[in-house]
Amino acid sequence: MTPAPRSVFAQLAWTITLVLLGAGALAVLLGREFATRPATDQLLRSIDAFATTVEQLDRTQPPARTLQLLRQSGLEVRSDPPPLEPVRSALVLRMVQRRVSATLGRRREIRFGRDPRGAVLWMRLDTAPPLWVAFSYEKVRGGTRRFSVLLLSGCVLLVWLAAAYFARRLVQPLRALAQAAPGIVHGEAPPLRVDGPREVAELAAALAQSGRDVRAAAEERALMLAGISHDLRTPLTRLQFALELLPDTDPALRAGMVRDIEEVDAILSQFIAYARDGRDEASEALDLAAICRNAVAASSVAWTVEAPHAAPLRGRPMALLRAVENLVVNAQKHGGAPYALRLSRAGDAWRIEVADGGAGLDAETIERVRQPFVRDAVRSGAAGSGLGLAIVERVARQHGGELQLLPNAPHGLRAVLSLRGA
Repeated sequence: MTPAPRSVFAQLAWTITLVLLGAGALAVLLGREFATRPATDQLLRSIDAFATTVEQLDRTQPPARTLQLLRQSGLEVRSDPPPLEPVRSALVLRMVQRRVSATLGRRREIRFGRDPRGAVLWMRLDTAPPLWVAFSYEKVRGGTRRFSVLLLSGCVLLVWLAAAYFARRLVQPLRALAQAAPGIVHGEAPPLRVDGPREVAELAAALAQSGRDVRAAAEERALMLAGISHDLRTPLTRLQFALELLPDTDPALRAGMVRDIEEVDAILSQFIAYARDGRDEASEALDLAAICRNAVAASSVAWTVEAPHAAPLRGRPMALLRAVENLVVNAQKHGGAPYALRLSRAGDAWRIEVADGGAGLDAETIERVRQPFVRDAVRSGAAGSGLGLAIVERVARQHGGELQLLPNAPHGLRAVLSLRGA
């Protein structure tokens, strides 16, 4: 079974072609029924009337005179029956052959043949002696075929032009809508004006409304999380201050409680960052190399940084800094020395590689830790929110790139962040 065409243009062309073929077949059937058949019957009746006239004339004059008049009229006349040859062309004569019995009955003997001029209809005249008269159909060679080819070519051209016009009118708005759909759904894209069919415009309006609803829900969620963060950080700050004022607290216990408070504070920050996802930050021209250096500047461990003097990019600086910092913190928390950060150009994108020399991850675990709220319990027992890599991946998508987690030779993990600009 032939697969159906997938593109709109192919479907329109195929549909219009089928309609034209059906209309052509119907036109042939109707033409044969209402035009060719009546004309054929009229032709046969005229031939019959001609034969009757000749037969009556033959009874009033010598046979030689009748034969002479027929030949002077340009008709081929013979006294013996003509040889029978199949007629494989001449649509008119084929129709005449099929209509002879219905129109003339058995009163006339009709035979069909072919001579150098083309197809011929032979009729036997009831004269003395009997004569056979030929009514020839001279075919205009090439004319009908050329006309049919030109007509078919013109129809095909019109079909393709019509399909191209309607496909262009339908596909262009759909393609523009498909390109803007991710931004519309997330409330990021500007309003899209669709100059297409009404249904496509209604689809664009529905997507835009859905995007506004999603954006409003995200803003409400971020506001709620900000309020929760504020309400939780206030007692956390009091607890931390109270720990510092306690004189006789075990130093190890105090350090552990301080770490717990800092961990809760860091988790709250990750929640807020994930909820806001950087969409409320405007894009601007920035230096990605400076962002990479700032991300490792506050690290307590040694990092090897390889970056050009400047790396111009248009993007969201705070979101990018948070993404690179998440990769750095993730390597320090779950990996091991040596640590390296490399910034390089890869075609039209900037490529940031953050590598460590820890235990590394297998392929199954790599896919699992990319999901939100999944902690890397395989590499270490460190706590966390499980949102660090999810935030990095979202920032990468916002800047036309992607995040890859790859093994680092000879051991460890290598996070590769590709960025093309927001």
